[in-house]
Amino acid sequence: MDNNVMPEDCSRQWEMLLLLLSSEEKKIDRTNESEVDTMTYFSSNEGVRKILLQWLRQMKATYAKRTCESDTALKSDEMSLLWRQRGNDKFRANLVEDSYKCYSKSVVYADQKGPMYPLALANRSAALLRMKKFKECLADVALAIDSGYPMEQRHKLLLRRADCYIELVQHADAQAGLAAASQHAKTLNLSATQTLEFEKHVKILEMKLAHLKNDTDREEDPVPPDCYKGRNPNFNAASKAIELRRSDVAGRFVVAKELMKRGDVLFAEEPYAWVTLPCEDAVCEMCCQADVNPVPCAVCSRSVYCGQACRARAGPAFHRWECVGAQSDLFPTIGIAHLALRVLLLTANEGFPALPCPVSNPATAADVFVSYSSVDNVHIYKTDAPPFYRMFNLVTNFDKMNNTDYTQYALTATMLTLYLEKFTSFFEFLPTRLPFTLADRQLRLFAAALMLRSLGQLVCNGHATMSLCTVEQDDGRNGRTLTEKEVRRATAIYPSAAMMNHSCEPNIINTFYKSRLIIRCASELPIGSEVSNCYGPHRAREPAAQRRARLRQQYMFTCACDACTDCDRRDSVLLFTAYACQTCKGPVLWHGKRLQCQQCPAEFHLERTLSAIDGADDLVQEAERAATLEEKCEKMFTAYKVKQLVLHRHHSSLRVAADRLARLYADLGEFSKSVELIKQNIQSLEYQFGSFSVEVAHEMRKLSDVMLERIISSPQNPDYRDWCLEAHKIVKKAVQLMELNYGCWEPLVRRLREHEALVAAALAHSRTPDAADCVHHNLHYNLKI
Repeated sequence: MDNNVMPEDCSRQWEMLLLLLSSEEKKIDRTNESEVDTMTYFSSNEGVRKILLQWLRQMKATYAKRTCESDTALKSDEMSLLWRQRGNDKFRANLVEDSYKCYSKSVVYADQKGPMYPLALANRSAALLRMKKFKECLADVALAIDSGYPMEQRHKLLLRRADCYIELVQHADAQAGLAAASQHAKTLNLSATQTLEFEKHVKILEMKLAHLKNDTDREEDPVPPDCYKGRNPNFNAASKAIELRRSDVAGRFVVAKELMKRGDVLFAEEPYAWVTLPCEDAVCEMCCQADVNPVPCAVCSRSVYCGQACRARAGPAFHRWECVGAQSDLFPTIGIAHLALRVLLLTANEGFPALPCPVSNPATAADVFVSYSSVDNVHIYKTDAPPFYRMFNLVTNFDKMNNTDYTQYALTATMLTLYLEKFTSFFEFLPTRLPFTLADRQLRLFAAALMLRSLGQLVCNGHATMSLCTVEQDDGRNGRTLTEKEVRRATAIYPSAAMMNHSCEPNIINTFYKSRLIIRCASELPIGSEVSNCYGPHRAREPAAQRRARLRQQYMFTCACDACTDCDRRDSVLLFTAYACQTCKGPVLWHGKRLQCQQCPAEFHLERTLSAIDGADDLVQEAERAATLEEKCEKMFTAYKVKQLVLHRHHSSLRVAADRLARLYADLGEFSKSVELIKQNIQSLEYQFGSFSVEVAHEMRKLSDVMLERIISSPQNPDYRDWCLEAHKIVKKAVQLMELNYGCWEPLVRRLREHEALVAAALAHSRTPDAADCVHHNLHYNLKI
């Protein structure tokens, strides 16, 4: 190959490498071969193997080292010290969250057998205490002590631990912690000044402890719900109210056996395999818990966990085979192929199950594949069947795939097999986990074919696990606006949930608790109705032609759901990009090359509308440059009114304009005007996505925050009690919708429940001004609006 056509960055060479190698193989269509036949060819192709091995070595040489002044794939006490010093600077400047981030990097980079690791943990515990994350602080204190934190400074850590116990209202632990700190201090040769400072700190904590109320019932973490009517013994991880069926036309599909209501849980399934994805917040690679206080791998700085327990489980399960790849930046480069590798590693860790057909001594990988494929593909979903049977018998669609894609998957499986062979001892371990014996060549062929099969299965069965990330929006409001965004935390495979067929208008809602997939009814499900998921294209977001094209490309079928075949509904999403008729205000849509009103025969003048939109956009630009908030609001209002004249009332751009204007009104303290605009948006979103949709849930949360601001800002207003009544109703609705769409365990739902209680208190005391003032103080203290 010509090196001149390859990018210099070797991590960016992978896609090009696949294209070049697959182009050499395009003359032979391999999509009708078995996975074993395909991998037999590629594993014997020494030219391909040489190129792929060279690339793997280049990746390791480039990335498995110190990559810049502040980052390294391995451990470095020098770099740990650098980040700890930066954290100290931030901490002294009272930038506590910034200091926490620096200390976390210090923890990640520190050699865990060296002196920097316990020091980094101790510093991070100080930041956590200031951030009021007391459980995380306790974990860091314990780990710092276990890791050899210096004895002459340990009394400070012991006091910090006692402080956390006090804040968590744990009397006995707090008293024991203070006693341990005092006892340890006596063993040290403290100076008079140090002794005075220590005793002063002890007295402060003793006073805090003395003023604590008796131990209260500790708030337990919300427990995710289990399946409606209990677990189905014939359908793993599914409710007794549904069943798995099979037909020649639809294949395997899921049907309701009983009437179910919105919110009932249909599936509560742990993934067969999963991999976390790169994101800003740390995610535990073992349990997929988001926003964790990271505890790193002992060898590399690329893998983190929520604690020592998850790290101890991950090591033997998969990370011992992935550590070199993580250092080499391999997994972000190859995308979903990482999950195919993880399927193999996790299966090997658990041990492959017995062959379902009695084969005395399978001689080849092909024999093994034939045997594992011979099971009844419905009965394997019984809870007592080996999970691997369910994974192995998911569809791949290889027979419908284009040859180039299939060849690239095979090349990727070849590369991953080479990785395991040349950079790990996996193939020494694998024979101990098989209930049969294969020769070395067949063993590698079996692993390669299994990863190829998994790649095909994951492309058409994989799930993106989502969770909410809450951030303070920097829009000139001094951090007083919270914005939620959905973030992909991981990619996972859930064999039972994968049995649902697609509909562009699904009747279920996917939520995630750590790595567990919890599926609820989105609407009432009658007996005998099919349970359907949406594989991506949704009728409220794309016209039918675009949806069908996407589904054909990835899933190899033409959608025939009701939303695609009903002529009146198939393209209803176009309404939300429609112009307003200049005569009757009805929606104006394209019919071929002509714009036409759907309600009257009047001629539509596009030039006039586009000119008005350009003028409104100019006003928006002027508003952005305005010197005062009042002027900005005035110009934005004018732009909004112009758009109202020329865009259909449900146009998505009109919602964006209303949202921006609502924020400006809130900045000005014109909360009632802001409320009315958000209400308009909610009506439009309900029309497009449905009253129980996630889009409406977020807008309802936004409305509740603005209503709370109004309550806080104007306690003497004559409409105050009516505002409290309305706010209480809206917050309750926001809680219900967010819990339905995300689960009671999400921090945002807990925050909304706190708001609900505070508004209820404000409502109860709204006739008592003194008490109301106290409630307003509590609202200011607790809300993060």
